[in-house]
Amino acid sequence: MNKLFDARINYVGESPLWHPLTQTLYWVDFPNKLIRGKSATQTVEYQLAEMATAIGWIDEAHLLIATETGLYQFHLLTQKTVLIINVEHTLTTNRSNDGRADPWGGFWIGTMDNEATLNKGSFYRYYQGELTQYISELTIPNGMCFDKSRCRAYYADSQSQKMFSLELDPENGAPLAGVKPTLFADFSSTKFSPDGAVVDASGNVWIALWDGACVVCISPSGEELSRIDVGTLRPTCPGFGGANAHQLYTTTAQCGLEQEPVLPHEHGTTLLVSEQIKGVYEPAVIIA
Repeated sequence: MNKLFDARINYVGESPLWHPLTQTLYWVDFPNKLIRGKSATQTVEYQLAEMATAIGWIDEAHLLIATETGLYQFHLLTQKTVLIINVEHTLTTNRSNDGRADPWGGFWIGTMDNEATLNKGSFYRYYQGELTQYISELTIPNGMCFDKSRCRAYYADSQSQKMFSLELDPENGAPLAGVKPTLFADFSSTKFSPDGAVVDASGNVWIALWDGACVVCISPSGEELSRIDVGTLRPTCPGFGGANAHQLYTTTAQCGLEQEPVLPHEHGTTLLVSEQIKGVYEPAVIIA
């Protein structure tokens, strides 16, 4: 089962986030500097001053948005935007990319070169008021997601078409000292690239495959369990929401598909992929 959730076309939709306090799914169309949202009662859209590529939630009134220059607190009613911390703000050749809150109250944000130059990307973690770079020499950082029960993070480099796992400290969620990432999933023999990803309640990783027209489910041990056709070629990021977090959504991209036929969904729309998967709500980001 997959069906249209929101018909607005996103050039590159990303970072679908269900806000459990407002019962609203938010996401970004990052080249167009937009945050969009939809609930059972309203549809919203916010025009931003900067391109935002990832979002989290702080409290009922505020989102965290990751932009070209840093992490910001965004008020959903007044649209007031307040800097939390700069991220590579003096490096004008780079921008933010994928990001996600972690279960310890932190927020991870990837950065990359505007032209996707090799090995210019990184992942940073904001936690307790400090920003720390933990992963470097990536090209297109994507797929950051977390399995708290296994104290594990996952992330991808879409350029290499590979996804990795990283062991975390159970006390504070930081990467364990001296422990290197390990290969989790390898798509380099295919035409598909891992994009955004999310972990369900069983610890399985759901990955949107750019150019793969599907969301693939991989077990914690690395076994492929299933694939769900999403009906458009470039899904970008899955996310859980709805009642009891049983609904799996995905954003998609129109980018590069403007002349391609509809298959059956318009490229760039936001989709409800399944209502049969037990997911997990995204945790709040704690602002120091």
